[in-house]
Amino acid sequence: MDVLDLFFKKYSYKFDKGYPDMNNEKDVLLLESMINEILDESFSLFPTNEDEISNEKVKELFKIIKSYPDLTLNDPLVLDPNAPNTAKISRSLQRDSKFIDFLNNELDIELDPLNGAKWNGITIKWGEGSRGGRGIKSKGLGFEGELVSDLELLKAEGISDANKDNFMYPDLIIEMSKELGLEQGNFNIIPEGAKNQSRPLKFEGGGPVVSFSGGSAAETLTDITIDKGGVKYYLSAKFGNTLTFFNSGVTKYLPAEEIKSGKITNSDGVALLNTFGIDNETFCKVFNEYPDGNFSDSNGPSTNYDISKMKNLVKSGIGEGYYMVKAGGKSTQFTFIDSKYTATAAEISSPNIYYGGIGGGGKRIDITFESPIYSFKVNIRNKQGGLYPSHIMCDYVKK
Repeated sequence: MDVLDLFFKKYSYKFDKGYPDMNNEKDVLLLESMINEILDESFSLFPTNEDEISNEKVKELFKIIKSYPDLTLNDPLVLDPNAPNTAKISRSLQRDSKFIDFLNNELDIELDPLNGAKWNGITIKWGEGSRGGRGIKSKGLGFEGELVSDLELLKAEGISDANKDNFMYPDLIIEMSKELGLEQGNFNIIPEGAKNQSRPLKFEGGGPVVSFSGGSAAETLTDITIDKGGVKYYLSAKFGNTLTFFNSGVTKYLPAEEIKSGKITNSDGVALLNTFGIDNETFCKVFNEYPDGNFSDSNGPSTNYDISKMKNLVKSGIGEGYYMVKAGGKSTQFTFIDSKYTATAAEISSPNIYYGGIGGGGKRIDITFESPIYSFKVNIRNKQGGLYPSHIMCDYVKK
């Protein structure tokens, strides 16, 4: 019996037909939730601000490193959810003797230039993790690199029947060149994905919205910026079918101390829960009673949500003023995301809430809803392998 047979034999009772019907949305979401829990969604994390770190000791290390006067990296640490007490510092800093002296002085340790050190109960190492490919989402940055290569070839040679077979995405490049008027030598390419610019939550009008660290949504979301005679076009590169609009830290608003007490009491945290109609006490129980609790009986349509605040959150998460460039599905996509597109994408349905995830027994809250363009799933969970939530993520699939 292979591993899939064992898996479905163990969990067949969870599905109405005894197996997941891939044409049934509930079955698909349940299967995804089960796999995510089993794998614990292990991928390298590259925090850009304190809110993305749940381990207080690692958070303190991050703050110290970020205070280094000559730091140029926005995300100098690599974290592994399977090793919550280990932090890897980028190897680019390993070669900086001034940085090592700075850190030794700040931490009052002798940091080994080769092997790292231990400090305050955590292990400090050197490494990039999966920085070159951003963890499990490696193909996303792989696509970005491929797109840059195609654009560089377009800039050097143009595109024609004679050379289009040299492009990885010829149809996409032809569409982009026509839309933006790109010709041989008339534009410059600025790769910007490595900046990994943060998109923290903030609260406006009593509800959550996604803010942008780059000045505007387009300048923050851009992976590749094209400069054509001083006019800039911002490209957000996406690969695959299930993608993420935003991924923001929530430890400030949903702190473990309040969850342990049985109720979120700070005003912003309450506003975040009320936006979706999440019951405050049940939310806390999901994490406090893990792994023994199961909340499947509480799952279903939300009744006390605030649709206008949900729309504001979705619209802010999508942003506007940039081109979405997508590959990895049945076809490529090159779409300008303007205010009209975002407004249509945010015409959302009422939400369904899944305490403990679709199966009811996980350490997460899932919220699903639809719009004419996308199927959305928002989840509130810990991305670093811990118990209490560290992030809110909004995943989407284009219809």
